[in-house]
Amino acid sequence: MNRTRKTIWFVLSICFVCMIFAMPVSAKGKSAAKKNVPKKIVLNRTEFLLYPGEERKLSVERVKPEKASAKVVWKSKRKAVAAISPKGELKARKPGKTTITAISKKNPKVKAVVKVIVKKRPEKKEKECVFKTKRHAYNSSDEWLDVYANINHLEPVIFRNKEDILEYVRCARILDVKNNKGYDTYDEVIKMNKREWYKETSRTFLGEYLNMDFKKESLLVLFGRCNQVISLKTKFDVNGKLQGIIGFQTIGERNRGIGLGVTAIDTVALKISKQDEAMIDYYQFYYQFQEVEEEPEK
Repeated sequence: MNRTRKTIWFVLSICFVCMIFAMPVSAKGKSAAKKNVPKKIVLNRTEFLLYPGEERKLSVERVKPEKASAKVVWKSKRKAVAAISPKGELKARKPGKTTITAISKKNPKVKAVVKVIVKKRPEKKEKECVFKTKRHAYNSSDEWLDVYANINHLEPVIFRNKEDILEYVRCARILDVKNNKGYDTYDEVIKMNKREWYKETSRTFLGEYLNMDFKKESLLVLFGRCNQVISLKTKFDVNGKLQGIIGFQTIGERNRGIGLGVTAIDTVALKISKQDEAMIDYYQFYYQFQEVEEEPEK
């Protein structure tokens, strides 16, 4: 009997010891599992203004907690207006309003919504467009904005609202940090919130356009243009597409018959009406030379 009791107590002691060692491991497992469950997801956009046929990219910008899964399922409320692919590729189809919802795969209760407005393009016609222009002198601290436009062949860069500006600055800065590994680290930049991106944008020339009247105007930015804009007119090409033809004036020497000017490293910004920007399919550029007489040799 005593031997049996001893055996029972021995077995119970072993079980008790095992439970003590197992409890922290189990707690750690639960803690790690909680860290992988998203409580909030933030997307790269909250709204879009598009025209039929245009495409944009949606992505998860941040997730809380930081180590949580960023995987989401994309859904469109009205696919006929705008469709979204599993990779976040958004395509505008027809005029109307819809919402795109990103649903966390790990926690379906966590969602983020993007408002999408698809507008009908106005009737296309040839005309002289009214515009306001400003030239921004070269600033080495803004050069990364120029680099991003060149890499992505964006000429001009078109901004239809302040979110377009913030998104451009964010993408350009992330690319700059990846390529140059400057004073910012990649991890620090991708963790920046909307308020911090406002501050970052305000340090650049684009900051002065954050509060422009986007209900009436769109902003066109041409990087690397020292020349003065003298005209903007629309004209149909042989395929029926409407060109926006931007005319520049450059200075040359009459005797040489060429345009010299300064190295094109400045930036030109144009404000044009929403209607005019919406009907233009693509842009072309031409240069009008202003001749100056060469000084005679003494």
